[in-house]
Amino acid sequence: MTFVSRSKLKMFALFLAALSFGCSATKEFTEGGIGQPISAVTDRLGAPTRVMPDGKGGSIYIWEQWVPTGWYNGYLRTNKFFVDSNGIIYKWN
Repeated sequence: MTFVSRSKLKMFALFLAALSFGCSATKEFTEGGIGQPISAVTDRLGAPTRVMPDGKGGSIYIWEQWVPTGWYNGYLRTNKFFVDSNGIIYKWN
């Protein structure tokens, strides 16, 4: 049987809590975000990782988060919100 210290268990529990909060917050905005101002998302999630033009006069707001899946393994979770020139979300993925 492997012994795991309490501090490691606490850190793991905090990590899982933070991960689940991020997922639920993003899901909340993606499900009802179309037609909403991008400020509603940035107020909740903070500043995006980057913003780039969408080619239609608007912007693409991108949030990226590294999700570890094991020792030195993981993937980059990306959420994109497409915003028109008035700051209104018209698409997400």
